Amino acid sequence: MTILSPSIVLFFLALLVSFPHFNNATASDACKAATRISPTINLNFCITSLQSDSTSSSTNSLGLAKIAVGLASKHAKTTKAKINKMLLDAAYGNIMPEIHTCRSLYSRMMDYLSIAADALNSENYDDAKTYLSTAFDAPCDCGDAFSKKQAPPVLANEDETAKQLTDIALALVNM
Repeated sequence: MTILSPSIVLFFLALLVSFPHFNNATASDACKAATRISPTINLNFCITSLQSDSTSSSTNSLGLAKIAVGLASKHAKTTKAKINKMLLDAAYGNIMPEIHTCRSLYSRMMDYLSIAADALNSENYDDAKTYLSTAFDAPCDCGDAFSKKQAPPVLANEDETAKQLTDIALALVNM
C-alpha cells in the first residue's frame, strides 16, 4: 500500500475546496467579455448593476445572466409604474398616445423577460436569447414612438437603462 505524502494530500484538498470557484465569473470579467460581444454596453454600468446583487460574487456567467434578467424585469416594472402615473397627469396630454404605446411595450417586455428567465432556469438558451432579443426591442420602440412625433423623449433614461440591462443579459447568455 502506498502512502501519500502530506503535501500531496493538502494540495488535493485545496484543489477540491476551491473547485466550485473555478466556474465563477467576477462581474468585472463578465462585463468586459460582454462589452466585446456588444460594444454598446457601458462597462461601468454593467459592473455596478451586477454587483448590486449580493450573489454576484459567488456565481458563474449563467448566474450573472439571471441577475441581469432580474434587474431588467425589476426596472421594466418600475418604468411601467412611472408610465401609469404619467397617464394620470394632464401635463402629458399632448403625448398620451405615445405614453400608451410605451405602457404596452413595457408590459410585453415584462412578459418576455419572465419567459427568458424561465428559459434560463431550464437551460434552454436559444429561447432565452430569442425572448431577450424581443425584450430589448421594447425600450427602442418606446423611444421611437416619441421621435416619430418629434416629442420630447420623456422616458429616455428609463429606455436606456432597460436597453443596457437587457443587452447585458443577452451578451452573458451568448457567452
